[in-house]
Amino acid sequence: MILILFLTGAVFTDLYRDKIYNLWVIPGMIAGIAGSALAGQNELISCLTAIGITFAILLPVYLLKGIAAGDVKLFMSAASFLSVQDTMSCIITAFFVAGLISLSILLFKRNKKKTIHFAVPVLVSAIFTLGGVVV
Repeated sequence: MILILFLTGAVFTDLYRDKIYNLWVIPGMIAGIAGSALAGQNELISCLTAIGITFAILLPVYLLKGIAAGDVKLFMSAASFLSVQDTMSCIITAFFVAGLISLSILLFKRNKKKTIHFAVPVLVSAIFTLGGVVV
């Protein structure tokens, strides 16, 4: 529930301010890491592994200007609440959702240079992953 709340806050700031603030990202990641630490050493290791893998996967995408730094940090914060497998599912689903949004923009909008607010696909993918829609 905490994950969905902090992702929803990031969506609002991304949509209305065109920025994902560290005010949403850092406390979210701290909460995820703290929750994992309270659950035991294995959960903490899994949490930190998910964060590290997320960074390793998304850094090249960021360097190629595929996503912004705030999006990478948002994914890392989300990963702090998820298992490694759920994190991978979330990343794949988010890029799929972003592709669908991009396709709809290309088909139905005149403004072809519109950017995607990537916090929206991250939230949708987290809901799908946590809800068991995506495995």
